[in-house]
Amino acid sequence: MIKRRNNLIVFIAIMLLIPCLTAQNTGYMGKRVIANMGAEFSPAWFRPVCNINFDKEKYNYLAFNCILSPSIEVIAHKTGTAGLVYHYLKTKYNVPYTKDDYDTIYSGDIYILTDAGEAVVDLTAHGFGLFYKQYINGRAPMGPYFRFQFDGFFYKYPSSLENGYVEMKDQLFAMKLEFGNDFLLFNRLRLSTGLSFGLPFGGFKGLGYDTEFLVMTISEQPINEHARSRIFGAYWLGFTVNIGFLAF
Repeated sequence: MIKRRNNLIVFIAIMLLIPCLTAQNTGYMGKRVIANMGAEFSPAWFRPVCNINFDKEKYNYLAFNCILSPSIEVIAHKTGTAGLVYHYLKTKYNVPYTKDDYDTIYSGDIYILTDAGEAVVDLTAHGFGLFYKQYINGRAPMGPYFRFQFDGFFYKYPSSLENGYVEMKDQLFAMKLEFGNDFLLFNRLRLSTGLSFGLPFGGFKGLGYDTEFLVMTISEQPINEHARSRIFGAYWLGFTVNIGFLAF
């Protein structure tokens, strides 16, 4: 399974980078490389109590997730670019707790217990992606576009909330389609906005968990599924904002 997954990543990387290797033009005004700083915001409809701008006393459906995504982009040909992107997501997620008391589970405030019998656990995910952007009725690097992207997120989670703090590693891969527009200012500065729709290859199970039921059946529901569902919630729909610089 791991070998097949690695082969898929290599295949997608080759397909995205072929345009760069076969390009015959010199880019835009002799420049081909763009450095970007981007952020993706998504509604926190799944587990909204755990996100930015949350009210712990009630679910706040105005809460949102935020993924920071700096990237390097290369003009591959007249109407297309390709690039590499890094992702950073920091959030929290709920997991059930089966003990009768609500004392601190682990020193250092790794977990924060709530009255509902849940532990609020920190989640930090690092990700890497490859993308190809095709411009519609325009010339790279400006105008309306659609963008195809393949991403992988890597994170750690506690193996048990009852037997001490032991970190386990996990990953979640996903693909995304984005529609947006690039605006080029002064032939150097680029502002971008877009709307993206993502499809993670996992994270579905945790979305349907019922908290009260889970307190009695925690052994049947792996903790990592809660973490994967948080990444799913931050990835499936997003509004992206980017600022870029046509460097060289």
